[in-house]
Amino acid sequence: MSDEPLLPRMRTDELLAELQERLQVLAAAQERIHTLLEAVISIGGDLDLETVLRRIIEAATRLADARYGALGVIGEGGTLKRFIPVGMSEQQITAIDHWPRGEGLLGLLVRKPQTLRLADMADHPASHGFPAGHPPMRSFLGVPIRVREEVFGNLYLTEKRSGGPFGEEDQAVVTALATAAGVAIANARLYEETRRREAELHVFAGVVAHDLKRPISVMRGFTEITLESLAGQRVRREDLGHLQRVLAAAGQMSRLIDDLLIYATARDAALPLVDVDVARLVRQIVDDHLAAAETAEAVPQVYLGALPPVRGNPPLLRQLFDNLIGNAIKYTPAGQAARVDVTGEPAGSGWVQITVADRGIGIPPGEHEAIFTGFHRVASTYTGTGLGLAICQRVIERHGGTITADDNPGGGARFTFTLPAASDLPQR
Repeated sequence: MSDEPLLPRMRTDELLAELQERLQVLAAAQERIHTLLEAVISIGGDLDLETVLRRIIEAATRLADARYGALGVIGEGGTLKRFIPVGMSEQQITAIDHWPRGEGLLGLLVRKPQTLRLADMADHPASHGFPAGHPPMRSFLGVPIRVREEVFGNLYLTEKRSGGPFGEEDQAVVTALATAAGVAIANARLYEETRRREAELHVFAGVVAHDLKRPISVMRGFTEITLESLAGQRVRREDLGHLQRVLAAAGQMSRLIDDLLIYATARDAALPLVDVDVARLVRQIVDDHLAAAETAEAVPQVYLGALPPVRGNPPLLRQLFDNLIGNAIKYTPAGQAARVDVTGEPAGSGWVQITVADRGIGIPPGEHEAIFTGFHRVASTYTGTGLGLAICQRVIERHGGTITADDNPGGGARFTFTLPAASDLPQR
């Protein structure tokens, strides 16, 4: 029996070397896939279109190891309306005579969107060369970006840092990035359009509110003057009742207009934040409600527990607590004293949880989420605009918190929401 090994020593070394090479390739591929995923998450994590576009081209140059990159946005007539370069210094950019206009090789990709990979751009028949002052470039990789079925633009990559042309793997990974980029751009464009429309709607609402409140104020003023002039005179009680109804209707319309403006402002307005003493704020609101209810058949009972300070916008927080406490008092059966409990506590790192509970009529089954919808009314026998809880939800969301409604174990409703903790509040 021969003592010779099954494989010669030389062959074993070759296999080990080949295995090591394949493992290195696999590790490099895994690292590249990880980098691609990070890039996709990065460009999808922002809704500002300018930021998204720059992140896309920066990610593409990093993934393909390109020295230079650019993103060309296609405009009307098949021209480049935007050209966003990366990799060039300010001095290099200043030295260039003009940016590409969508002619030559770049124009070819605008007219015929396709993936194009070249070892030397000068060898392509569509190449027109570079404008004066442009740095020399040879290797090229162009990949179109599609937003749904529309070609939004192209990614242009040149000069692979390691030398030589871009490879098939470069093309594959940049193409994958371009697909994700199309989704990110679509989201950013939709977000910008939504914000623009909301801004226009907010301006429109302000104008309409101003134009509506002026005649309402005039109507209320003349109605009050008429009532005062009729005081002490022999006038039918029914006629006085009609005037009182006019005054009440005008007041309700004015409140509806105010609620509509607050509803819009709670989403669109700038939100400067400061530390707010919630205990003091809520006490002021409760005192106002109790003063207004002094002549009521049953005076509300309000319990205020510990209320840690929060980081928020004082006007919006006042509206939030006024709505919740006002609802708790209002939605109470006739002849029964309203009972309201307002308590709070730190809730994890950087948050405060506050609960407003009542012993009122409660929330109808299946409507615990619907009550936060605009113009939703729990009970038609109670006055209101149906916007109070929708405003509360917007205020909480603007502060980054959440709000839920459930049944109070003792009867009635219970609203629980979170707000950012004040900067000086100890964390637990």
